[in-house]
Amino acid sequence: MPHQFDSPLPIDAVLDELDRTLDRHNAAVLVAPPGAGKTTRVPLALLDAPWAKGKKIIVLEPRRIAARASAERMAKTLRERPGETVGYRVRFGSKVSRATRIEVVTEGIFSRQILDDPELNGVAAVLFDEFHERSLDADLGLALARDAQIGLREDLRILVMSATLDGARVAKLLGDAPVVESEGRAFPVETRYVGRKVDAPVERQMAETIATALRADAGSVLAFLPGAARSAAPRPSSPSACTMPRSRSCRCSVRSTPPCRTAPSRRRRRAFARWCWRPRLPRPR
Repeated sequence: MPHQFDSPLPIDAVLDELDRTLDRHNAAVLVAPPGAGKTTRVPLALLDAPWAKGKKIIVLEPRRIAARASAERMAKTLRERPGETVGYRVRFGSKVSRATRIEVVTEGIFSRQILDDPELNGVAAVLFDEFHERSLDADLGLALARDAQIGLREDLRILVMSATLDGARVAKLLGDAPVVESEGRAFPVETRYVGRKVDAPVERQMAETIATALRADAGSVLAFLPGAARSAAPRPSSPSACTMPRSRSCRCSVRSTPPCRTAPSRRRRRAFARWCWRPRLPRPR
């Protein structure tokens, strides 16, 4: 029976089906849209499966930052720190221990692991996340895992997860493995086009457009600008520069986040707009 979680996610609707599928088959394909929760929810849900008792679950991520972030999120769900039940192993750093049951690794790390240990001793399942990105390391890792499953470890589970993958084609590669699909959660999207004035700076036009959006609808605004300089530029020089109506409690504040390559690691993972009493944009620190 899959682990019970406090906060619901769209992927929860198929966790029981996925658990039953992997109990009867040693391979499966999970297709779920972005944001369904497959990356951080599925490994935890499979942790208590009978076939996983006393063994590890390896989760493959295409990038180091994704491996660290997903491991930290799963550890937080368990109210633990990375390196306890959930750990990660990436190039130039790792957080694992003897208690680690879920190990998030990059695709290149897994290729080296399975070449050093073809039987994958102590491993109950290998989960290939974001497989639709299709890299050489991911394809090689899947081929090696499938080869080990056929020739050495029939009990080894292989789960391929993706948002946009053609599940039937991958399932055929895994010996006609069953495909589990999650519908996810969809929200209506409205597209509005705003013209641009060629004689006005784009930063000022962005600020005006954001203020217009805040006047028209309740909620927050996430705006994208090319480069750190432009991201910091569209801030009014004084509170009077705000065009929000005074009759309404103007609680607009924006935090600018530089590009990932220049931002400190703590700021790379978050970019958000929140409400405060005055419309202001703090200077980048």
